Amino acid sequence: MTSAREKTYYIIVNPASHAGKSRQIWGTLSAALKERGLSYKTYLSAEPGDVTVLVRKIIRHYGQSAEHPAHIILLGGDGTLNELVNGITDFSRVIVSYIPTGSSNDFARAHKYSTDPVKELTRILSSRPTLLDVGETEFVDTDGIGRKKRFLISSGMGFDAMVCDKVNHSRAKVLLNKVGLGQFVYLVIALKCLFFGKYPDCTLTLEDGQSFPLKKMMFSAAMMCPYEGGGFKFAPKALPDDGLLDVCTVSNLPRLFVLCALPTALPGWHVILPGIRLHRTKSVRIRSSAPQYIHTDGETGYFTSDVTIRCLKGQLWYQ
Repeated sequence: MTSAREKTYYIIVNPASHAGKSRQIWGTLSAALKERGLSYKTYLSAEPGDVTVLVRKIIRHYGQSAEHPAHIILLGGDGTLNELVNGITDFSRVIVSYIPTGSSNDFARAHKYSTDPVKELTRILSSRPTLLDVGETEFVDTDGIGRKKRFLISSGMGFDAMVCDKVNHSRAKVLLNKVGLGQFVYLVIALKCLFFGKYPDCTLTLEDGQSFPLKKMMFSAAMMCPYEGGGFKFAPKALPDDGLLDVCTVSNLPRLFVLCALPTALPGWHVILPGIRLHRTKSVRIRSSAPQYIHTDGETGYFTSDVTIRCLKGQLWYQ
């Protein structure tokens, strides 16, 4: 295996992550890389979608040797990581590492990463790659266009996707992130969606053919990691490499009850409450009586009434 000093690292930085905090962290890490005498190339994203394009470029130009796949180190949030995994054209040509600089950091929370970026860099340089599962969400949007989106944390339909979409388009998030209060935006928008959102009836069908009617489904979240939404432990036993999705469903519950129950999801205690169920499966299909928001790792922009979510085991080389 090529040693750290013999290889070139391809580092993608999202300077806008966490209201510009990522740029400051990169300044510290670039000094650490130079101090270690390591070779690297740096790429800065400028707008949404750039990371997907950059990853494709790196794999095309530098990842063509099966002996030495391109090693990409990403600095950004969960959304930036989602862009990266959706840009991979050949999983055998790339090794991915990640240093979290976002506001939610659910992927990093699941992997128990240090909040010290230099410690994370040291971990990356001294570790060996392992295989992680990749989630795939397939649907036809309301314009009749078939789409496939990958994810590494979670994908779902309903309340969580609605909140993510409205937060992603909120000007207040950017302003409050600058003073460390970005999570306040999630709280305000979540309360609004909880009491004014519409929740149609749905049907959940697992890979083995079992079907479950979900009356007034609030949401269904297919989890690869235990956390989403900035620390809500919706799937306490989810693992990123077991080949399975942990699907959390919430349905047919009074909205005030959900409001009171939501804090119990932070430590993962919600699973004992009525109207909340967990299923383990390789794939799940969710059919809704009306189009709903969907998300992949908190990234939104689409509506559908029929989505299939599956786990693709052992796809991504991760270090």
